[in-house]
Amino acid sequence: MSSQLILKWGNSLGFRLPAEIAKQMNVAEGAKVNYRLEGRRLIIEPAQELPPFTLADLKRAVRKGKLAPDPLGAPMGKEHW
Repeated sequence: MSSQLILKWGNSLGFRLPAEIAKQMNVAEGAKVNYRLEGRRLIIEPAQELPPFTLADLKRAVRKGKLAPDPLGAPMGKEHW
């Protein structure tokens, strides 16, 4: 276990993540992380980023989707859907 000095950073506090730990966590500058408190412990983990949802993904999802029956029933006049 090693210690780090907490520094003022704007209105917040911060510390540096040593390169060796960043390497073990597989994070680099600009990476997103999630953090949470467990009692008095701060847990920091790499964020699981979702891949971007593309137009091709949307088209594939629409093709696979099943239309639900209209809850209002069949058209009764000149409605067109």
